[in-house]
Amino acid sequence: MTRLARSDRHAILVDAGYLLASSAQVLVGTSLRRAIAVSWERLVTGIKTSVAETTDTDLLRVFWYDAANAQATRQLSEEHNLVSLLPDVKLRLGRVNNEGAQKGVDTRIALDMVNLALQGAVSEIYLVSGDDDLTEAVDMAQDYGVRVTLFNVPNDTSRLGVHATAMNLARVVDERLRIPIDLLRTVITPSPRPLEKPLAPVAEAGGAATAAAAGAEPEAPALRIPTPSDVARLHPAPVPAPEPVEPTVALAWSSITGQGGRRGGDPDADLREAIPEVVKAVVRNWLDSATQADVRALVSTRPTIPGDVDSTLLTDLVARSDDRYRILQTETRWQLREAFWSEIDQHV
Repeated sequence: MTRLARSDRHAILVDAGYLLASSAQVLVGTSLRRAIAVSWERLVTGIKTSVAETTDTDLLRVFWYDAANAQATRQLSEEHNLVSLLPDVKLRLGRVNNEGAQKGVDTRIALDMVNLALQGAVSEIYLVSGDDDLTEAVDMAQDYGVRVTLFNVPNDTSRLGVHATAMNLARVVDERLRIPIDLLRTVITPSPRPLEKPLAPVAEAGGAATAAAAGAEPEAPALRIPTPSDVARLHPAPVPAPEPVEPTVALAWSSITGQGGRRGGDPDADLREAIPEVVKAVVRNWLDSATQADVRALVSTRPTIPGDVDSTLLTDLVARSDDRYRILQTETRWQLREAFWSEIDQHV
């Protein structure tokens, strides 16, 4: 059997974690995935159609990469089931570690990219990802004669024009294209608030005493999820921070960058100013998609923050800098998490 010429086909490799988190950040202000609702068939179809408008080759397939919870039963989630049943889609799953970070996804993308190029299966690869770890795989695919194009979430405030994309990756690809923002706005919307039965009113002290006397267990006070209007009213005007005291610094020379820099001082000073805004966005979107059970579970684990929420807080804060791989100082992480619980206390 003779294989098709390279010029006949293209593949689309989608890092779902990047696509959904970046879209959520751009559309609703936080990378929290549960903050958005997605029309999966329309999203995949829209990506396929948008890519087809930029090439004369035929589609081989869409490779959809995501992470599954390693502690779960290994059964596919509803989201993964829906995506895997779509035509021309191959689902590839990594895993989620205990800290809420996805693992194994980049490795799968890199292996598939190199294998497609090595086998001569495609002449073009459209990559929906921004991860620096894929740079070497792109280089190798290009060595085998494959063109690699980034097809990422648009962001007009980024110097690259796309959201959360490593500069090294952007440099090595053959072209950078943007997913139409109108497509994303059409198929990705804020998650609807859960519809639940009204909570029974909390018994007054007298009622509780009567129930205890009758041998019945008094009901625990129910936690209430605020409505959007409540959330808006509960956001107080920010309190001006005290004027920072400029620390004594010395000019230092970096042999790596060949530039002078400041030794000492606070490397996260710029990001700490953004903590209140980041926390408010994450909490607001989390509450909008949370059930009463979710709120109770969150409060019961205090001071531990669920892995996906904690990861979102860190990611959203780092996104305020130009370096998406920036390592936050320990003190900054503490302040971020303390601010999260302070914000939760205002609404629960």
